[in-house]
Amino acid sequence: MEKQFIRIYRVRKCPDFIVYCIFGFMATLVNMLSYEILYRKLGMPNVAAVALSWLFAVTFAFFTNKYIVFRVKGARNRHSLGQELLYFYLCRAASGVLDVVIMFIAVDVLDLNHTLWKFISNLAVGICNYLAGRLFIFAKDKDQARPRE
Repeated sequence: MEKQFIRIYRVRKCPDFIVYCIFGFMATLVNMLSYEILYRKLGMPNVAAVALSWLFAVTFAFFTNKYIVFRVKGARNRHSLGQELLYFYLCRAASGVLDVVIMFIAVDVLDLNHTLWKFISNLAVGICNYLAGRLFIFAKDKDQARPRE
């Protein structure tokens, strides 16, 4: 009985994380597919392909995060849409730099498999992005999230 309660509690407590993982996977696909097209098919330099694929994925991620993942009914955001967009891109820029550095070292310096390292880089970046989005960008004011009496 206790184990069943814990499982139900965990599922109800973490639906945002599960949804975030699904849409994070989709953003990763946007990132990886656009990178493959830009780098392999169009012959774009590695760092430029990483940067442009980052832009495509971040734009996709903003709207899925904003309107699907981090919503709380009845709560207002701490930030305006413009501020959220700015913070989102700034936080993603930091992880985008991480992506570029990982890919530059792995592909351009060490001549390792670009597809494998793009996947590894996306895992590291995804973890950083989740934490930034959850803790800073789409955080709700606790007072505003409480139901009115």
